[in-house]
Amino acid sequence: MIFYRSETVRRRMFSAYCAASLVLLSISTAQIKADDLSQYFESIKGNPTELRQFLQRFPKGADLHTHLSGAVYAESFLEWAASDGKCVDLQTLTIISPPCNELQQQPPVAAVLSDSSDINYKAMVDALSMRNYEARSVSGHDQFFATFDRFREAAKGRYGDMVAEVRVRAGRQNILYLEVMQSLGMLNVAFNATQNADLEKLFGSRVDHAVIDAAVAEVIESLDRIEQRQEVLLKCEQEQAVRSPGCDVTVRFLAQVIRNLPIESVYAQLVLAFKLIQADPRIVGLNLVAPEDHRVSLRDYRRHMDFISELGARYPNSPSGIALHAGELTLGLVATDHLGWHIRAAINVAGAKRIGHGIDIAFDADMPALLAQMASEQVLVEINLTSNASILGISGAEHPLNTYIENQVPVALSTDDEGVSRIDLTHEYQLAATSHDLSYAQFKKMSRDALTYSFLPGASLYANKSNEKVKSCRSSEPGGMAPTKLCREFLANSAKARLQWELARRLVSFENLMRDRIRDGR
Repeated sequence: MIFYRSETVRRRMFSAYCAASLVLLSISTAQIKADDLSQYFESIKGNPTELRQFLQRFPKGADLHTHLSGAVYAESFLEWAASDGKCVDLQTLTIISPPCNELQQQPPVAAVLSDSSDINYKAMVDALSMRNYEARSVSGHDQFFATFDRFREAAKGRYGDMVAEVRVRAGRQNILYLEVMQSLGMLNVAFNATQNADLEKLFGSRVDHAVIDAAVAEVIESLDRIEQRQEVLLKCEQEQAVRSPGCDVTVRFLAQVIRNLPIESVYAQLVLAFKLIQADPRIVGLNLVAPEDHRVSLRDYRRHMDFISELGARYPNSPSGIALHAGELTLGLVATDHLGWHIRAAINVAGAKRIGHGIDIAFDADMPALLAQMASEQVLVEINLTSNASILGISGAEHPLNTYIENQVPVALSTDDEGVSRIDLTHEYQLAATSHDLSYAQFKKMSRDALTYSFLPGASLYANKSNEKVKSCRSSEPGGMAPTKLCREFLANSAKARLQWELARRLVSFENLMRDRIRDGR
């Protein structure tokens, strides 16, 4: 199923799948006329409707860069807030806790939803997202980050609903896997760090703080409740006709550390993140969040990298799942002293395996060398086209996406905050096709790379950059006969390889479908 279950159960499920597939024959990959598909793809780039349909069906390996709260649409937050008896401050357009006070322009959210004029409802949707932000006379940067405080109250107690919404949207787009960033437990630990001398003054000399250990247990309980709530909403254990398309989407979490807080608070959060990764297999990595251009984030960036390096060495089972927002900066937003070194520090000091955004690569003192290093060490860049355009004003030829691709740096398209931006991953693929002139072959590589560079446990199905399968599965073909016994054993021992195999199978099915449509003129 979607969340972590015992490996025994997973292996039994996979064996059953393989046994069933023995009686099913599909057309092999070799039979697909790839040239026809590539030509067709190029022919529809100028037709937004056809391009959307094509890319919506196209199997997408993963969305590796998505923040849970920012992934939810404003309409959902308003519905939940109304149901939970929350209020809205109409002066600040912020959802607040009860009691409501209409005399002070703080009516129940339910009253806003029942008002037939829709004036306040439309204003709230705009305030909780990037919709019509230009009319508010604020920058895209300020509007984007302001939304989180406005809907924070609505998110309380709704984390299961939030993950369910994101999974359903992903399932409808043929996305296999999500790595969702969330900050469960972080604020409590951050606050406590400023009140306790052993964390504030001694810093890393004591990491087994009782508050942090208690937070680990609380986060695990929260994940259990999230999982239980999703079972209710998605009906994954019921028959195919009833279960949600989100049931076919695998979810894991990244512990997100809020970096624009006091230095001792960031350290305490990082300790919590490392402990969570060790304690629960549903949490596969960590990230630093909050605006990179925030004064505190800039001031303490080097120390944050040192902290991650220190804790990675301190823990015997330190995670390889370190993905860091780095280089989400541009000329004019910050002083030039802060440009051109964050990406390098994230990789060489903190040991980041993935970089989120990576926009200011052009300011690096030796960009060719850094790009060569990223290509050699296979450090993937998570590309967020829409949010980069909205927040930084960087799009089209100014965006370094093509530079990364041309220098063999692996990349994967992601959404960042699809609810706030009012987009989905298909939209990002469409934008990449039209604004960056990417080919169908490049999209296939990005889709595969999203899974290859995910933090799912287990060996990769592919032995090298050219997507040549490992020896155990080299004679087996996804979409054809069931894999050999040796391949089945390999897949049974790797969660990552199983999803890679499923993606390859879906790609065969998709390409066969599209080939038939091209042939029939549909």
